Amino acid sequence: MKFSLWIRLQKKYLKPKFVSLVVSLLASVFLFLSAYLTHQSMQKNIENSLTLQALGIEVVLRSLLQNFNLDLLIKQKDFLSNLILNERWEGVAFIALYLENGTIVLHSNPNLIGKIVEESPLLLYRKNTSYFKLKTGERVFLYEQYVPFQNFKGILRIALHIGPIAESLSYARLHLTLELIFACFLLFGSILASITIHKMEKKLEKMTELEKWQFITKILLHEIKNPLATIKGFTQYLRKKLDLNGGHAQALDLMLKETLRIEKLLQELSLYSFPLSPELEEVDLDKLLDEIALSLKIIYPEGKLILHTEKKNIKMMSDPRMLKSILLNLLDNAFYATIEAGEREVFLTLREENGHICLEIKDKGRGIEEKNLPHIFEPFYTTKPRGSGLGLAVVKKLCEALNIEISLHSTPKVGTLVRLKFPQQKG
Repeated sequence: MKFSLWIRLQKKYLKPKFVSLVVSLLASVFLFLSAYLTHQSMQKNIENSLTLQALGIEVVLRSLLQNFNLDLLIKQKDFLSNLILNERWEGVAFIALYLENGTIVLHSNPNLIGKIVEESPLLLYRKNTSYFKLKTGERVFLYEQYVPFQNFKGILRIALHIGPIAESLSYARLHLTLELIFACFLLFGSILASITIHKMEKKLEKMTELEKWQFITKILLHEIKNPLATIKGFTQYLRKKLDLNGGHAQALDLMLKETLRIEKLLQELSLYSFPLSPELEEVDLDKLLDEIALSLKIIYPEGKLILHTEKKNIKMMSDPRMLKSILLNLLDNAFYATIEAGEREVFLTLREENGHICLEIKDKGRGIEEKNLPHIFEPFYTTKPRGSGLGLAVVKKLCEALNIEISLHSTPKVGTLVRLKFPQQKG
């Protein structure tokens, strides 16, 4: 039981379209994660480098502050400003020493001494490092650390320019962006590939199915056609020559009717199974519709075809045999549904829309249930008790061969409308 379930799952999910989609999706995710982790690692390395630089400056400043009299340094306000003018300190944006209440006691910008620091990550968030935006708009790296003195505990703030490493940060961001874009393209491409593979699989399945039906049809045509023609011929001969009444005549009529039904089924099988090559010629649509109406009057004497043409003398390039088969099939279905529902009238409308000839066939049948609509053009799908299920499949194939757009709309208990849109005629 488990083994058969595993086989079914393999057949359903281990298909090229699913495999390619899953592999591409995983590759996209791993590519994005790789880019993100690379970016994070690079940013962390840069922060570590800045922290180490700040620690080196902190060691020097601690030594200076311990060796010199702090009160004297506070009075000499330009001590830090002169210090960072040294070329060895060119990476330093500013240096400040402030109290825990935020009052600045030393600053490389003497004008800020005595003022309150705007924000202290060490006091607010217990963080030693952060980024800070100056009023000039420049973004700097901040490092803060407690420095104990005899009478108080101060906080040393070192701000470093990140200009020298901005290029590395930009590269990291660019690397992340490019890999993210590539991951999106890979995912999008895999979806397109999956859709393409799915379409190819459907076409392959259709071709395989068609080959099977071609083989079956060849056998049926070879083995049944000749005996069927003999039965049909003798039945017609007996019906004509013998003076039969009652049950015998009805039996022969039934035999002939069923023979014709099998003959029609073989014709539909042949049309559906083998490639169609239209033989285009000028078709007088009005004349063709008159011929079809006459045939239907014989088949459905109780029916009534109401023809409404908005344009007369319509001529088009088409295959008259294929076109006649399409219209006969559709009208046959329409009359069958209409008469079965206890009605008589079938409506056929012919009009021109934007250079296209459009033909509509509307019946008053019971309609088609919504669940059945997606399957109406599938071969051997029928809701009729004695239908072959090939009629609409053949119609669809003939329409494709003649570049005719076909659509069907149906409402249960109201009826069905079939619309044919013919290709634009040259000239």
